Amino acid sequence: MSTILLSLLRNIETFEHIRVAVCAAREYERELSVKPSAASNVGAATAAIVL
Repeated sequence: MSTILLSLLRNIETFEHIRVAVCAAREYERELSVKPSAASNVGAATAAIVL
């Protein structure tokens, strides 16, 4: 058991990279699933803020 824990601790950066990649993939999927009308509303709001 302690060997497994030591191995996990040594590879914690790898797990963090995997977690970040999974979060990025989920965010990308959310962006793809946004309906065009909702995206245009967001774009209009962003344009209004920029102006």
